[in-house]
Amino acid sequence: MHGRGIFEAEKRRALERLDKEGADDDIAGLIELLNGFDDYFTTSSCSGRVILISIPEIGAKEEAEFIAKWHRKVSKEEVLKAMGMWKDADGELWLMSQSPILHVSCASIEKAKQLLNLAIASGFKYSGIKSITMKRVMVEIMSTERMDVPVGKGGVIFCSEPYLDFIVSKANFMLERGRSKLSRLYYSLFTSQSVH
Repeated sequence: MHGRGIFEAEKRRALERLDKEGADDDIAGLIELLNGFDDYFTTSSCSGRVILISIPEIGAKEEAEFIAKWHRKVSKEEVLKAMGMWKDADGELWLMSQSPILHVSCASIEKAKQLLNLAIASGFKYSGIKSITMKRVMVEIMSTERMDVPVGKGGVIFCSEPYLDFIVSKANFMLERGRSKLSRLYYSLFTSQSVH
């Protein structure tokens, strides 16, 4: 199997995995559109999320424990309830808001450039080529919206309720902004002649 045949075999496997695992509702239409093009397929995606995470220290991702995860707007009450489940007497508790992210395998460098141009024009300014191999070109589509806020340490919450109101509202704003960019990218792909 050579070039195009390898790409098509990998695409079949990725689509089978997607059928089994599914995707976030807010990104499913975009994924379906991208995967409908001959020269693209998605390998992973997230529509954006708000998370409450416990970590021993900054950079210790492998030891991180998700306390709560939402792929939608969240209320202060939900965050407070999740904070109450945190039991790590030594670690740190962080509230994070993360932008949408997609990894898209492209059949050629030219197709990758076309997709990148549309993604960046749609507001995904942190997008770029992650890798280039004989099989494919991997594009990461990502935006600038991100917030990482420490809210507790050593089992003690040090975030006041008024401040929590503020950071939850900012997290929700970032989610909505990411959703808006996903819609713009969908429309750009749907109407573009360059990716077809």
